[in-house]
Amino acid sequence: MRIGAALPHLLLFGGVRRYLELGNIFTSRGCEFTIFTPDGAPPAWMKYDGGLSTLAELHSYRPDVMITGTPEYARYLDESAAAVKIFYLQIEDAAGEREIVRSGRYRIMVNSSGLASRVKKLYGIEPLDGRGGINPDLFHPPGRGPIPAPVPACSGERPFRVICYGRISRPRKGTRMAAEAARSLAGGKRGIELHLFDSYTTGAVDPRIGFDPGFPCRFYLNLPQEGMAAMYGAADLFVSAERRAGWSNTAAEAAACGLPLVCTKSGTGDFAIDGRNAIVIPRRNGSLLRKAVKRIYDEPGLGETMGRESAEIMKAFTWEKVCDRMERDFRKLLDGCGPAPGPGSPRGE
Repeated sequence: MRIGAALPHLLLFGGVRRYLELGNIFTSRGCEFTIFTPDGAPPAWMKYDGGLSTLAELHSYRPDVMITGTPEYARYLDESAAAVKIFYLQIEDAAGEREIVRSGRYRIMVNSSGLASRVKKLYGIEPLDGRGGINPDLFHPPGRGPIPAPVPACSGERPFRVICYGRISRPRKGTRMAAEAARSLAGGKRGIELHLFDSYTTGAVDPRIGFDPGFPCRFYLNLPQEGMAAMYGAADLFVSAERRAGWSNTAAEAAACGLPLVCTKSGTGDFAIDGRNAIVIPRRNGSLLRKAVKRIYDEPGLGETMGRESAEIMKAFTWEKVCDRMERDFRKLLDGCGPAPGPGSPRGE
């Protein structure tokens, strides 16, 4: 099976990781997986074993399946000779979502149950299942001992550490709301510390500039992928206040690393189970978020138990399992399309 994907870049973003991870697994299974970007350059931050080519060369490639999740790139699906053309919906209310889904030109695939419900409700379409995923080789529980009961800060015990995604420039990520929830614990019987993480390229604005939560804070920037599990594992709680998310990569990563979650429903519905591994707030509300964070802070045993459950739950969402479902659906669709297109090969393949 030959699979092509059209992307605007291969920079460090969760949506890009999805294609790289899927490409690695499909390639390991003997499929041909080629990512087309404007420059055809390889990713600098993650190992990728599949094919690479430029969008300019897409016209000479004849895949069985062609995928994009970028609304502006839907035209590459139209121009492709692929037997199956898939738009991979990855966030709620994406630009042009209504026109793309209702056009009838593509099969719609989603990355979460929340998006699946949305597509069924709004458009009456049963989408393909692209939910997930997580790489257990990168995201796994470190050797963490039990969280001790809170004691006065003067005892020298390390502070309670709250971690959240640091993409402050995107309000829908809810970073400031999560930071405010953590700040509300300042002055408690145990110290509080905020950990944030983000990446940025040379020439971009440093995301730390102008951000001061008003209490101890550590900001991880451009951390190597091999260091992510240790970063998550050094914290006690992951907080997400996202809205309009499809699959929350950062919350999933934190859960796989054994952290309890305090989160909105956005992007977490597949793996954040209220009362089991998470406190899920019913709506994006600062007061509710603060109360949930305080509960984990006040009940360290609860956070420890929820963290163990998080790691267990995430075993169902590995990229291997995502590919199992996708490959099954792709082959069914191709069986219904007649003979596959003839062979073609992009540059470098």
